[in-house]
Amino acid sequence: MVAAGVVAAALAGGVIALLESTGGRAPPRGPSSLVVLPFPGTPAASPRTQITFPALAPAQVRAVAVDGSRSGAHAGRLTALVGGRGTAFSSERPFAPGERVSVAARLSSPAAGTASGAPNATELRFSFTVAAPPPSATTSSKNAGATAQSGSGNQAKQPPTQSFHSQPNLRPPVVEMSGRDPDRSSGDIFVDAHSAPQNGPMILDSDGRLVWFDPLDDGSSAFNFRVQTYAGRPVLTFWKGQVSSGHGAGEDLILNRSYQTLATVHASEGYQSDLHEFQITPEDTALITAYQPVKADLSSVGGPQDGAVFDCIAQEIDIGTDQLLWEWHALGHVPLSASYAGKPTADAPYDYFHMNSIEQLPDGNLLISARNTWAVYEIDRDTGKIVWTLGGKESSFTLGSGVRFEWQHDARLHPDGTITLFDDAASPQEESQSRAIQLKLDMSSRRASLVRSYTHTPPLLAGSQGNMQVLSNANVFVGWGAASSFSEHAPGGTQMFGGSFPGTVQSYRAYRSPWSGQPTQPPAISVTPGGAGALTAYASWNGATNVTRWELLSGPSPTKLSPLAMSSSTGFETMILATTSQPYLAVRALTSSGRTLGTSAAVSR
Repeated sequence: MVAAGVVAAALAGGVIALLESTGGRAPPRGPSSLVVLPFPGTPAASPRTQITFPALAPAQVRAVAVDGSRSGAHAGRLTALVGGRGTAFSSERPFAPGERVSVAARLSSPAAGTASGAPNATELRFSFTVAAPPPSATTSSKNAGATAQSGSGNQAKQPPTQSFHSQPNLRPPVVEMSGRDPDRSSGDIFVDAHSAPQNGPMILDSDGRLVWFDPLDDGSSAFNFRVQTYAGRPVLTFWKGQVSSGHGAGEDLILNRSYQTLATVHASEGYQSDLHEFQITPEDTALITAYQPVKADLSSVGGPQDGAVFDCIAQEIDIGTDQLLWEWHALGHVPLSASYAGKPTADAPYDYFHMNSIEQLPDGNLLISARNTWAVYEIDRDTGKIVWTLGGKESSFTLGSGVRFEWQHDARLHPDGTITLFDDAASPQEESQSRAIQLKLDMSSRRASLVRSYTHTPPLLAGSQGNMQVLSNANVFVGWGAASSFSEHAPGGTQMFGGSFPGTVQSYRAYRSPWSGQPTQPPAISVTPGGAGALTAYASWNGATNVTRWELLSGPSPTKLSPLAMSSSTGFETMILATTSQPYLAVRALTSSGRTLGTSAAVSR
């Protein structure tokens, strides 16, 4: 790490001049090809942006000079990014809104310049512009139309909920199932019930019975609930926060198999983590989205000159330290004219891009889906440039029969080279029904062809959200987003089984994965007494996945209990009938081999 005093001394004279090229050196590459962040020419960087040299260790950066056109020279410090991901300069104070920032870095050797995209150079120089805040009257988007609002229990007619004697605080929405899963090896079902009387992430078994529910009674919502791998182990991940006009402001959570929070991921540089994506990479970093309203001239697309637009930002965050490792802004890379979001208005930011998925590709580049441009992009990690565009107004590929998609979500690249995505085709409506599709890209001929399409029976039209997951057995699991359903399909497309939420309840995405949960809190018991010593006991254990039998215990005191009755587990809550005169009862959760997993507290009858 370079000491702050060294950097400050280099900054005293403002921007340092580039050294002249010497004979025999290749001319430096243009600023747009430099491996630096923010990418050269970025038009809407955060006032709190860090300046990063991803290809360089601190020892390779001798000095950095940073000068704002309004704020002047900036002192700061250089730090090494975790995992050898480069060197970052952090200014001691924010940049001024709307100003142009010039950066000059003196390097230790020509090799450092080559590594940074400027062959043999010993100086790097580039600039970017800081975002200006939107007009004060512009506070929310009316162009989003892509994600349901957070459920707050204020609907005229409440959707039906489940209730449990032993867990009266849980009121998860009812799930209606159709068909039956013939192969249960794919595991449990993961949904993020929102727009419900009680929002929260839910795990269901393949019969649609509740396994785990985390009620969010603070007015927040959960989105993008799934199983991922972190530090070599399976974990649960989801976004939690407030939803407004198609995007969110919150944080991303990682839970262990005991449903304890292992880590919380936040967006960097003053942004708020958005609901649309939270992908853990093989390097244990997180890819997340953020939405930021900024001032913009929208006259080129029929809007006000003094307008506002949502800049969509992709960030890579180190999970262990919350350190920013990489960032990409839609503004500066995708023009406003690429949008299908309609004509901008003066009273809301123009949601021209609407990023809804990010995936790291095997070569390190990123695959990004933008709902409102009807396009999927491959982004060069080093330069931020668009490698190719699939769909939209300027597709790099000729679209074969059945390939065209609109308002899509969840673009994923698979080992066989195909791309899958959820084709909403609605809001406004473009097709008669939504579908999940698998596409093949021929890079040599630049042609995209349809491999297979998956539709729902009966047909569904999702105005927002949705995803497609290819399971290990080659089946396809589809979350139908705003259409409030999920379904599993055979490789040929046949719908095998599915489920739906009645009323307003939705799930942003839906997944299937094997999962083993072992809660830290004990099982729960509720007892309803009857006549002549008869009673009905109810046993449950929120999140436990390995309970196959329940044993009812009774005794004269909470510490002196013996077995009274046994019952096979019948779902989230199991009813046990028994007769006893003993005053205290408890339940014990057992595996199929009879091993005790947990015992409830004793209760008085």
